Amino acid sequence: MALIKYASIFDVIHERVTTAAHLRPAVLTVEFGEETINLDLPQARTALWERPVDEELIRRVWRQAIALAQHDALAAAIGSTDVTGWVEAVVWLALPRLQRVVRQASSRLRADRRDLESELMLAIVEELPEISPDAPDAGGRLLRAAVRRGWAFAGRSVGERPTEDVVAIADARSAGTTDGVWELVIASPERVDEPAAPVHFGSRSEIEAARLGELTDRLGLRDVVRRPHRPLRSARVGSLTLRPTGMAR
Repeated sequence: MALIKYASIFDVIHERVTTAAHLRPAVLTVEFGEETINLDLPQARTALWERPVDEELIRRVWRQAIALAQHDALAAAIGSTDVTGWVEAVVWLALPRLQRVVRQASSRLRADRRDLESELMLAIVEELPEISPDAPDAGGRLLRAAVRRGWAFAGRSVGERPTEDVVAIADARSAGTTDGVWELVIASPERVDEPAAPVHFGSRSEIEAARLGELTDRLGLRDVVRRPHRPLRSARVGSLTLRPTGMAR
């Protein structure tokens, strides 16, 4: 029996990128004045996240990686077979920051980790075309966009809980509402010598509303009946419940 090896989309990204034979180019070429440095992906991620921090190196690594990812995304969009794997590689380079958001948001706001990981990855992919690789803080902008979207997603999920029996919950909620109630109101004659109130006949279907209308004709009350309507939320002084003949009270 085959076992599911990964439970996280970030784990899948990590496996695909670190074992990718199709990644082209396999190294980032970073130029510092007259010096040229070639960094493979692990070295590039080390340069981005480990101390001591070199801001200029970080900027140049992101610029090269984003440019390659944009070319890769364009190739995929037009159906080209010249896909280099750099979109996934950029997600992998951003994983240390994205994983921190997942830990914090899932702990503080109880957001579902799998949904949050998917949202963060999607944010990176969708933000890529909007960024100029030559912008001074291209990598920072990419990360901030993903982080904002991740926290917004987590905030919207507050109070939500996954459930398999969605239909049962929806039925239970609607059972207590008056959205489907139809009501027939019989106005009382105006009297000054004693209190009076209209009589309410209620039903939960339009078919029953028609039956109630027929009932008023039989009672000879058509002239004092207001049209059937959905009730407003207001104080009710009394009501009359109709039951089929023979039903136990």
